[in-house]
Amino acid sequence: MEAGPSSDPVREFFLPELPRSLPWRYHPQAAQIEFASNGWVRAYLSDCFSSESELLFFLRQRNGLYGPLTVPDADARRARDVADWYQFVTVIDTFVSDRTGLGANLADARAVFAAIIGDFIPEQPQGDETRSTPVRPGETRPDQARTDQARVDQARTDQTRVDQVAYGRAARDLWERISTGLSRAQTGRLVAALAAFLRGCATEIDAKLAGTVPDYETCLAVRLDSFGCDFIELMTEYGAEVDLSDIVAELAAVHDHCRRQMIIINDLLSWRKEHAQNDPMTVVRVLVEHDGLALQPAVDQLCGLVAWHEREYARARDELLAGPLGARDDVRRYLGALDLLMGGSQEFEYLTPRYFGDGFVWDGATSGWVDLYAPVTRFRPDPWESVRSLERLQPTVPPGAAGRPTGGAAIGTR
Repeated sequence: MEAGPSSDPVREFFLPELPRSLPWRYHPQAAQIEFASNGWVRAYLSDCFSSESELLFFLRQRNGLYGPLTVPDADARRARDVADWYQFVTVIDTFVSDRTGLGANLADARAVFAAIIGDFIPEQPQGDETRSTPVRPGETRPDQARTDQARVDQARTDQTRVDQVAYGRAARDLWERISTGLSRAQTGRLVAALAAFLRGCATEIDAKLAGTVPDYETCLAVRLDSFGCDFIELMTEYGAEVDLSDIVAELAAVHDHCRRQMIIINDLLSWRKEHAQNDPMTVVRVLVEHDGLALQPAVDQLCGLVAWHEREYARARDELLAGPLGARDDVRRYLGALDLLMGGSQEFEYLTPRYFGDGFVWDGATSGWVDLYAPVTRFRPDPWESVRSLERLQPTVPPGAAGRPTGGAAIGTR
């Protein structure tokens, strides 16, 4: 249910229609893949959540659809692998943003991230043997001090070790499934991409704890890592069953505009969530708090940048296709898959309750007023004051009249 206006001077913003020049479609087995991927999260990552209700809250966000939407032409097995990969990194991102989770302490987060990298490739040395035996939150140790602060510190350490084990177990499973479909060059890129993602997450935690808002290009440099751009492109190759490791440099312009278009769309559509979590590493906050723009002009400027990057992406893509590389079947397949990645990612961000509140059900709208404070919001055709003015014009319904036929919907309802 939408709440009434708050005392905050900026309660909402209007999201214009964003360009949708790129195709999108759902994998033919999207529903089955989503459900199976949810089961994988429960089997491998449930220990990261403090309760069953917290796990269910995450699963209701429909993150398992991101894979089927971004590699819709992949065979079912690879699409499921991609779906599980994106669930894995989204769980990490969820707790990076949580000041009671990974986001609470940079040193603890770095310990977890180091363990993930160490566990990702099974042949690598695993380091501290304590990572192999999970310690449940709340267990006490013989040498644990009996002060309140010591118990808090110990519980945090225990949770860090639980996270290390859960993330490591999930990472190893993903490695065993995905690496068999990658070349040696691609496996090296995958390890580097995961490390870059975790490095970006650590930088975001540091900025959030410090309360610092960077300039635009500094923010984008961090977001290129924390958004997972390197592995997003690699998962697109994996879904298309191609290896373009030999022409990564030639794809730079295409990738640059692809990445920036996706990041800006994500930051616009997730602004309600990031605003609530006081996340400084988002281009919306950068334009508002660093550059001094009001929220609506910031949104409008970013929408213009989305359109520009999408046009420039298409131009760079078409130049590649018209050149010598365009004669390669693998290049054409990849660029077609990249179109679907961008279109599918945008589709997902319209539909996920992750950004619009637990209980949100998308009605297909892609433009409208977005409430920053309602527990559950949607794209509304009218701002709050307009809706309230219309509501004041409605006749009072007499007691007992509810349910009588009125000949139509009330003015202003939808």
